Amino acid sequence: MRNKILAILSAIILISVSSCSDDVLFLDSSFVKTNAMAEHTDVIPVQLSTFRLDSVLTSNQNVMWVGRAKKPIIGNICSESFIKVGQPQLIETREWAAKERYDSIEIVFRHTGKYEGDTMQNLTLNIKRLAQPIRFAKNESAFFNLRTFSDSSSIGRHTFKPRPHTLPRVHFRLDDEFGKELVKFVRENRVTSEATAMAFEKQLGGIKVTYEGDAKSLVAFRADSMKIILHSHISDVVNFKIQRVLPIIEPEKQYNRVWNEDMDEPYDNLVSRRRQVTEDEGGHHSVMFEGMGFYTRINFPSLETVVDKNYYAHIVKATLTLYAEIDSYDKYRVPPTFILRETNRYNVFGNAVINNARQIVPAIRHYNSIDRNDLYYTYDLTYYINSRLATEYIEPTDGLVLTWDGVENPVNYDFMVFNGHGVTGSREQYRSKLDIIYYFYDREER
Repeated sequence: MRNKILAILSAIILISVSSCSDDVLFLDSSFVKTNAMAEHTDVIPVQLSTFRLDSVLTSNQNVMWVGRAKKPIIGNICSESFIKVGQPQLIETREWAAKERYDSIEIVFRHTGKYEGDTMQNLTLNIKRLAQPIRFAKNESAFFNLRTFSDSSSIGRHTFKPRPHTLPRVHFRLDDEFGKELVKFVRENRVTSEATAMAFEKQLGGIKVTYEGDAKSLVAFRADSMKIILHSHISDVVNFKIQRVLPIIEPEKQYNRVWNEDMDEPYDNLVSRRRQVTEDEGGHHSVMFEGMGFYTRINFPSLETVVDKNYYAHIVKATLTLYAEIDSYDKYRVPPTFILRETNRYNVFGNAVINNARQIVPAIRHYNSIDRNDLYYTYDLTYYINSRLATEYIEPTDGLVLTWDGVENPVNYDFMVFNGHGVTGSREQYRSKLDIIYYFYDREER
């Protein structure tokens, strides 16, 4: 009897152990299967670099940049503006009357409020007439910063302190000989026609607005507000004053010629868009000064390591953080946002980076609103990174370029330096980076 009881107990124990073993094996199998979708959090190093466009599109901006300003790293930035001027408009219906007498001629500029450098120092503007009409090839739709035209003698100079926020307009008188020459044209060409316009273009194809001396400021004026005003009067019973305006015509042909003086190494090697200075070469930072041709480029040199040939990575969240170097920007003109565009090895701009809703991804600005330090921008690149990882081959030379919101060359030509990923010491906490959260799936099981 005792042996039977022992046999029954042994059978129960065996059944129980067998049942427990099945449960353990099942749980272990489930755990292994869960591991095939393991979550990872990582920081992907970014490689910042600076490149310079050898042709900066300046048309359609309606901004005349004139002067010179010294900027950190890249030295003196200089600019002058070329503008096409139209024949005088008759405010009165009558033409130049026999009793009408010439008084003076002046030029008027209106500030945009934007400037670079020290506006407490004097700036001397020099107006020169062009020796030839402003023309361009038929297949071109805009002017670029390497374009220039021959100019002749000066027709006016003016020295002033360019305080853009307190002095909305700049008026100064032009040379009377130039004014009398225009009077002669009005007298001899009373019929408004295409032939008259062509005759005027040969006489005054346009003007160049440049600077003289050791300018320490770079000031922006609205091109569409610039006017040359011809003043005269008729002496009869009373003095009747007349003003004729030489308007800006074809404003898309106004452009700025931009160049550098005394650029510091290694940035003096940026002679074309195919050359770039990496953050390792340039002091662990990059330069952004878009309106003057300097762009920050972003590459992800180790992104391909996220993809293993036996696995598939799905990015749950990818956040790009770009830290601005302290004291490298005007704290009272902090750009609200930037956008990113795709670019290739030759730094040719591509499409703007979008999200899964097919909307352009803007930068979110973060900074201390009191002292405006610790400035950085973040981007949600989840959709973009997943799209890159979905391709069979990642071109390592493809990257992103930082541009302004909506357009490539806005009115706000702000200067900014961004910390690279390789900064060390006290700046290490402000290094630019790509934070990602992602899942690894076994390629056979996805």
